[in-house]
Amino acid sequence: MSHLQPLSSLDDLRLRNIDFLLFDVDETFTTHGLLLAETYATLFDLQRAGITAIPVTGRPSGWGNVMLSTWPIKASVTENGGVISWKDDHHIAQQRIIHFEHRGAGYIDKLRALGERIVARHPSVRVSADQPYRLTDLAIDYNEQSKHVSRETVEAVVAMMHDAGYLTAVSSIHVHAYFPRNEKADGVYPLMQAAFGLNEGEVFARAAFIGDSPNDSSLFADIPISVGVANVRDALDKIPVPPAYVCERTCGAGFQEFAQRLINARS
Repeated sequence: MSHLQPLSSLDDLRLRNIDFLLFDVDETFTTHGLLLAETYATLFDLQRAGITAIPVTGRPSGWGNVMLSTWPIKASVTENGGVISWKDDHHIAQQRIIHFEHRGAGYIDKLRALGERIVARHPSVRVSADQPYRLTDLAIDYNEQSKHVSRETVEAVVAMMHDAGYLTAVSSIHVHAYFPRNEKADGVYPLMQAAFGLNEGEVFARAAFIGDSPNDSSLFADIPISVGVANVRDALDKIPVPPAYVCERTCGAGFQEFAQRLINARS
């Protein structure tokens, strides 16, 4: 399978079969931290075209509840695959924590204590402002409210998390700690089965994914039509399997670029 091909090389015939657009949020759907009106409007364009858009994000489950109740979507994956949410046949919101039985008593309290130790040792970072709305992970902010944090500091934070016995993921803004394994793909497949009755093979055939950062790696590796917005190139040295295709535009404009290709292919 080839990687990092220009989006223009992707044949419309392949895109006609795509019924679901899985998408990262930060710096894929948003642009420098802002959700632009024209990017948000694209969700309605996708909906009108019969394409189901599903955010797959490192953001907390609390944000997932808000997105599910206010955005034109039917499902979401949050906390890097740790939590899935969807609307059932009666339009009632449902939620499931992935790997819940393996996390143990006091799980979140232990993560929050680790966050305090990390910030005490590395004062240029902070515990993410959205931490109170999380159920499965710790998020350390290195590039949202925290600014000018060195790569060495980010690596040191990752090392502290590993030393404490946790697995990690790095997004464009946060460093995440969790246990057991928590990849975005771990949430996507149970969600697609629960919400839409699709098995993994059907997901591969009918879904595309677009993202920008290392915590998108599991879906870049799994989903045949995987796409990076142009700023994914900034993180390629940390992404084991890069996306198959790359947009010309960055952030939300790249999301719009790919979404429009999907819409045009169906029409």
